[in-house]
Amino acid sequence: MRSLIAFLLLIPFLLTACGGPPASTDGSPSSLGEIPEITDELIYDRINDTWVRDVMPEEATNKEPIFWNFDHDEPKEITVVDKQQNGTRATIVLDIKTGSAPRARVHRQLSGQVRTEWELRTGWALRRWEIVDTENISMKYKDIPKQLPDNSNVGPPPVP
Repeated sequence: MRSLIAFLLLIPFLLTACGGPPASTDGSPSSLGEIPEITDELIYDRINDTWVRDVMPEEATNKEPIFWNFDHDEPKEITVVDKQQNGTRATIVLDIKTGSAPRARVHRQLSGQVRTEWELRTGWALRRWEIVDTENISMKYKDIPKQLPDNSNVGPPPVP
């Protein structure tokens, strides 16, 4: 019984200790604590598993536009073209050069700009920037023929 009473007395302390910064009544971003910066490393990490729609082929063909999912193991070059942050929301335009992951069935190269919309999500103990929308500005793709392994040293043995 004593341990139950001791636990009940600790509940208010635990709730205030784990609750993060106190919320204010005006809800302004500055009252919620410092807003973390959106760094280049964060952009590079968060772009993974994000989709971009309506990626057209580089050459005018009868090919359909594709959806592209940025993958962790695909090579990427990312340049920040424009970054506008307003409190807990941000819009970042990225110039991206990427291509299929090494083990992909279809090999493609993509390049161009995308607009990403970001939101600072706050949970019980975690505040983290998330990409909530991605819009294709000028990204295009081209199919690349799959590279065959170099077999120049492989063949029948020389005839004596």
